[in-house]
Amino acid sequence: MSTTEERPPMNDLDLLKDLRRDTPKITAAAADAARDRLRAEWTPPPAPEHRARPEHRARPGRRGRATRRLVSRAAVAGALGIALTAGIGIAQNVGDPGDGPGTSVAAAAVLGERAARAAEEAPYTAPRPDQWIYVKERAADFKGDMNTWWHGMDTGKTNMAESWERVDGQASAMYVGDELEVHTAGWRTDETGKRTTYKDPGPDMQRVVDGLPTEPDALLRALRDPATLGYPDPDGTPGPPLNGRGVFDAIAELLRRPLPPELRAALYRTLPRIPGVSMRADETDAAGRHGVAFAHTFDGWARQVIILDPDTYRYLGTRSQAVRDHAVDGGGTVRKGAVLELTAQLEMRVVDKPGARR
Repeated sequence: MSTTEERPPMNDLDLLKDLRRDTPKITAAAADAARDRLRAEWTPPPAPEHRARPEHRARPGRRGRATRRLVSRAAVAGALGIALTAGIGIAQNVGDPGDGPGTSVAAAAVLGERAARAAEEAPYTAPRPDQWIYVKERAADFKGDMNTWWHGMDTGKTNMAESWERVDGQASAMYVGDELEVHTAGWRTDETGKRTTYKDPGPDMQRVVDGLPTEPDALLRALRDPATLGYPDPDGTPGPPLNGRGVFDAIAELLRRPLPPELRAALYRTLPRIPGVSMRADETDAAGRHGVAFAHTFDGWARQVIILDPDTYRYLGTRSQAVRDHAVDGGGTVRKGAVLELTAQLEMRVVDKPGARR
């Protein structure tokens, strides 16, 4: 396992000062609009929440309604107003009970804007549908195996994986031993031939990417719609609307891909609009790299984070960790502190065929 130089952890005030360093002072009208928008975001929708799309790589025990943050809308609106108008602000600790210092809903909005501005300046060449997306990742191994996933990951033991996905979503590839195996997309079936889940990589993702709106509120609505990503239920009907967890995970998956700058920027601006999303000032990915992160504690016990480089705001990876003990269906208990997922994206580029790295 590689070692990296230790960096002193950042705090919310330092991050807000840095993020606001070259940002013009907000006008009174814009501040009022920001407060109104935040209040609206913290008003729960009338429809009940549902689980994420069925093919998502969720582990048992992660289903269910997400717990609302225990914080008053007025306090959060006030915190955001201070952060926006004063530039340095008071970044309140308004996370779930399992969240410690370094968590701030107010700072998430500032982080989203800063990351969006960096994304808008990034170079981009649209890939062809017949090209392939090459990704090299490092991920932590299970302490046991997938059947006892609740024991968590061994963060001291990581493995490297390479994968290829056709831009149009019609095929994927990976090495099994020394042999490159290519799989086409389609339904998985059980022994009776009944459809169960959709096999990755999924629909024509370039078509999906090209069709997504870049206005953050419209993008949030689109991502909540199960028809947007083209993942139907086994009976062919659209699945239920995605809840906050589903949208958060969908954004994490999209950020792993090459994206038009305006869409990547919109995704960063959309993340703080998901109720409960906050900022964590220092998270570490599977490669040992430190970064800032968008975070959300789902179902009251599992915190998922999307980690960005603290200087360039490039996507680094993901981490999921239990913030309290949680009993899972079928026996077993996830213990507080258990790491449930730890990844690091080391390389990502467009290539002309599966197996190619350049």
